Amino acid sequence: MRTSPPTASTRTPAEAHIELGFRLEVLRYGPATGFRPEPVDLRIVPTPREAIRVIRAQLRASHVLGLPPRETARALRWSEHGGWLPALAALHRGEPCGFVLPLRKGRHIEWAVRPLCYLTLDPAPAPATPRL
Repeated sequence: MRTSPPTASTRTPAEAHIELGFRLEVLRYGPATGFRPEPVDLRIVPTPREAIRVIRAQLRASHVLGLPPRETARALRWSEHGGWLPALAALHRGEPCGFVLPLRKGRHIEWAVRPLCYLTLDPAPAPATPRL
């Protein structure tokens, strides 16, 4: 059964808003993929603090990735002892930031955060009906 495309009278009106946010991307690179990135996580977060919070939480759990002891210490130093402060400052200035951890056997994982503007669409408020 064919339906006709929506007409102007059947479309739901929407309001567009430009939002500011931060794109958080986690990629894993390895020799098995020819060092092409393999996505691990991708999300848009509303604030620089939220982006850094996510990275810190993931770094705290990264010791389960089988990191070499030196890299485990580096990840914990970044996440627990203020290494994240310059990254937070960069995001507040509108600059991107990131963190890379070498894994075993030539692999590595990368966290990158970039400021961005994006468009959201919200349903337009219903027109007020006059009271009688």
